[in-house]
Formats: sequence, C-alpha cells, structure tokens
Amino acid sequence: MGLIFSEFDRCEEASVSWSLEHHDGHTQWSAWLLHRYAVGYSVTGVSRSAALPRLLRRRMQDWFVDAMNFHLGSTYLSIGRHLRSLSRETSTMFYGVDIRFGDHSSGWFYCKSSEWQLVLHKALLEPLAFPATSQSAARPSSAAASTQDRRFPGRAYYLGDEPPPAAVAAEVLRAAQQQGEVKKKEAESGTAAGHHFVTSLEEAVGDTDAEGFARGGVSPEASAQRGANATDLPSHQLSVFLGNADGHVGLLCLPVLASQAGAVSAVISGWSKELEVPCNWAGRWWRTAEDFVQLREQTVNLPDLVLLALEPDVAMSLTPDWTWEKYPRGYGEVARAEPRLQEMQAGAAVAETREDSEATLAATRADDGGSLQEGGDC
Repeated sequence: MGLIFSEFDRCEEASVSWSLEHHDGHTQWSAWLLHRYAVGYSVTGVSRSAALPRLLRRRMQDWFVDAMNFHLGSTYLSIGRHLRSLSRETSTMFYGVDIRFGDHSSGWFYCKSSEWQLVLHKALLEPLAFPATSQSAARPSSAAASTQDRRFPGRAYYLGDEPPPAAVAAEVLRAAQQQGEVKKKEAESGTAAGHHFVTSLEEAVGDTDAEGFARGGVSPEASAQRGANATDLPSHQLSVFLGNADGHVGLLCLPVLASQAGAVSAVISGWSKELEVPCNWAGRWWRTAEDFVQLREQTVNLPDLVLLALEPDVAMSLTPDWTWEKYPRGYGEVARAEPRLQEMQAGAAVAETREDSEATLAATRADDGGSLQEGGDC
C-alpha cells in the first residue's frame, strides 16, 4: 500500500476521533499491541509476535510515526498512522485506510487501496482488562483469580498461547534460589552479612505479588508501574465484523480510551440501527452480539483487518485469505448490502413457505386420521 492522496476529510466528518501515542516503547499503542500479539501462534503456525516489529516501527522512509489515529463517522471508520516529515517538520499526513459501509453510490467497481467499501455485520464495544492494575496491586489474589481465565477479546485459542503457571513458578523459584546462594556466599565471605536467604516463591516476589507473578510472569516493579499508568491504557476494545464482496468475514479490533467510550458507544448504536446487515456464514444466519461472539471464538481463521490495513504482508502470513488480500492491493470488489438483504429476505420467504406447507400437511393428516376413526366407529 503506497502513499495515495485522498480528498476525503475524515477529521471534519468524524463523530468521534482519538489518538494513541507512539513516541517510544512504553505508550498506549505499544501496550495494546503487546497484549494482543505478544504470545501465541496463528493458524499458519507463524508466531503472532512476528507482527510486532512492523506495527511498532517508528519510521517509514522520510517520515516519523508520532501516533495512531482513529476516526468514526456515521457511515465510515478510519485507522492509520499520523506521520511527520523528517525534512519538513511542518508536514504531516494520515497514512491508513478509510472503510465505508453501506451504499455510498460511488459508482466504483473496485475499491482503492486506501478506501474500501465493505458490509458492516456487527460492532461490539467490550471492556478491556489488562493483567495488572491498581486494584490488582491492592488485592492480587482476587485479581489473579478473576483474570486467570479472562482472555483478550478477539484473541483465538492457540497452542502455547500462555505459559503454564507451574512452569513459570518453578523458573521464578529456581532463579530466586540461585540468588539466595549467591547472597549466602557473600555473607560467608563477610561482604553481605545478615542477609536473609530466599527459599520460596513468595519470598522471591513478595507475598502480595506471588500469585500474579506466577500466572502472568509480571514482576512487582512492572505491576507497580502498570498500576500507576492504568488510567492511560485503553479501557475498551471496539470489535467490528465486516464482510467483503465474496461474503467472507473479517474482524477489525481497535483500542478505545476511557474518555471516548461513551461517544464510541453512541456511534455504533447508530450503525446498528441503519447499517448492520446479518451475516450468512457456515450455513446459518448470524445476527445478535452473542452470535458474533460465538463466531469469533469458533472460527479457525478470522482475517485480522487491523494488520491488513497497516501491514498487509504480515496479515497474509498470519491470517491468510485471498478474498481479503485484494483490498490493500487496489483490486478488491465493492461490497454492497443490498444483495445480502435480498438473500436474507429470500431465505426468510422460503422458510415461511416451508413452515406453511408443513402446517398444511399436518392439518391434512389430522383431518384424514379423524375421518378414518369415524369410519371405523360405523
């Protein structure tokens, strides 16, 4: 996807906009990426962490990446990088993709590489739980228990997705015992007399953080730092299920700040009333939020549209789908909602006709049975 000029004024037409800083490795954007892509394997066997170097890069040729920008409008959403020129500090640009919903009467047959027209199936705003917060620092046992089975929304279940807690605890205890042996030798030599030797996991990481450290591998220092910056982290995730012209479904997940959660909720409420179209996939219709949560959990390969918009090559390595690969290359077909609605209406009409036929047949059989019974009595 190259640098393409667009006359679309996404900032003016947006109902809500927000940015995630990306000036170093300890920002809102990097925190969300690490929790989404740091562990696990894709359906192709490639480690999900292969996406991190490309998503976290700070420079693109003569441009610096300052932040990630997100815009939601009444009939579109935009995701992309905010770039600043190295040679001209006053020059900035948006480098990303605008995704339109519904029938815009554009007259396109093929989408542009930076403007896609797709079908909106469902948008969900879900609360996001990072492993360590200020509450978990205060009550680590209960927080660890509550987050033990909680998974990141949209993250599939893959072999090796999480390290075994017992293995992590054993490794921590081994390192602590080695440290205790070193201190013991120093004490015997007179350089560190009076030190207490570490012999258990609780002594190694502290009684308050032992369980959380064993389960998630997070050090007490990191937990304290995350607790201090908890308010800066995204509090929600926007999951948008989109369909292309071939009827294949993709998932777009965006981090949402706490200050923007209310406005984002209002926007997707408008989408659900005017733009959402049920999805016909795997021989059934998917309509409700519960249906799409089930679809997300059960689908083996659900294309990652964030990667497709920002790093198409990486997306095709992790979640390959030739029907989606065409869009960042500039020859993806325009997807419209009308054929899907007509298909749904035709399916509903066929189902209604079948139900009427079955009801008529049942009534006829009941009448025939009553006639035979009356004849037998005579």
